[in-house]
Amino acid sequence: MRVFVSSSFADLQEHRAAAIRVLRQLGHDVIAMEDMTAGTVAPLPKVLDMVDRAEAYVGIFAWRYGYVPPKPRRGAPPAPAVKDAIVGDTSITHYEYLRAIERKIPILAFLLDESFAWPPRLVDGFDTGAANAEPDTSRIRTLRAALQQERVVSWFTTSSDLEARVSAAITMAGLTSQLDLQPATTLDAATGVAGDSSASYGIQQAISAAGDAQRALKIDLESTWWSTRLYLIAALAERFTGVRRILVVDSRSTTPAGAVPPAPATPLGHQERFVGQLSTGSILATIRPMVPAVRKFETALRARPTAYRILDDEIVQILNIWGKAFRDSEGSAANENIAKVDLTADLLRLWFGDAMLRQPVRIADLQRASVVDLLRLLDYPSDYIPVVRRLQPQPGATPEERVDVMDKAALNARLARSYLVELMDRARIT
Repeated sequence: MRVFVSSSFADLQEHRAAAIRVLRQLGHDVIAMEDMTAGTVAPLPKVLDMVDRAEAYVGIFAWRYGYVPPKPRRGAPPAPAVKDAIVGDTSITHYEYLRAIERKIPILAFLLDESFAWPPRLVDGFDTGAANAEPDTSRIRTLRAALQQERVVSWFTTSSDLEARVSAAITMAGLTSQLDLQPATTLDAATGVAGDSSASYGIQQAISAAGDAQRALKIDLESTWWSTRLYLIAALAERFTGVRRILVVDSRSTTPAGAVPPAPATPLGHQERFVGQLSTGSILATIRPMVPAVRKFETALRARPTAYRILDDEIVQILNIWGKAFRDSEGSAANENIAKVDLTADLLRLWFGDAMLRQPVRIADLQRASVVDLLRLLDYPSDYIPVVRRLQPQPGATPEERVDVMDKAALNARLARSYLVELMDRARIT
């Protein structure tokens, strides 16, 4: 992994050297100011280019805000645009952090412990006579406060202490980079009922798109879902796809009936409240005894050859078998409408009981997952783990909540490979 090491320079040389040393010992490719050709101050475009080439950012902060590059002279190229940076007022160290945020790479921040003794000459405001010196510690304190609000920070004291903390943090960052969620396709609202041809088309599209790679589909109880259609989706998923789990969410507003919801100060993001996760097998086994026509359909499906030429044509043929099982004419679902039950969260809990997993793993930001988060994933009682995370859809909007799935077997394989690669790197070091 390419890691950019950021900090003010003169006050943290020993600490920077320790961080760079341990990162290289762990087999990472370090990008740092030390590798640049001799010069007083690195130009801002060059520094930002270094951040752009990195896959992770390590920021070390003591009590200096750092060098502030002046505004470009008239006729000179404009300063690079970085979100929230102010030309002529933002330090290079701060620019580096803001650029890492902009690029959405993993950010590991280390702050000097406030109680640790630190030479006064290395604190802003001590030598106000120096060129470009900060008059006091207000700006570095503001930046440190922002880091504590926006990030999970580590506190360090000596250079050897920082070395150990960087080693642990970068290893954890490597593990969290293995957290690869598979988006679960939300089935179209029309798919859950049999009102017209759009329902059959929605089912056909969902099954065709899922293929062998997808492991979960998602239904949203915000729209009406018939029990018979849930069964149909599960049966087709088992026959034609790698999908073995159905995620059930409900994105309806929680405002009580008749009440007027308050006007939000910012646009509300899409909120998927997790209801439960069902296996396709449990869906088939639970709903089959409830509807005689479903048992008739299943008998016909088992008798049908599994070989086919064109998937979409085969799905259409099976949907015709489905209609005939209910004795519905083409384009009608009158008999299925009589046999079905509209699904609710309470009804699903009653029907499936312990077969429905109701507790997801909540990880707001996968890049900031902790060791505890990893253990929760690995200990989850299912091969496919429902994960609730928060997304920021657009500036100024409230975060969205989305439910997706993680393949535990694939996660274990990635973690094992990562561990073996690290062992190999350590063997090369020694």
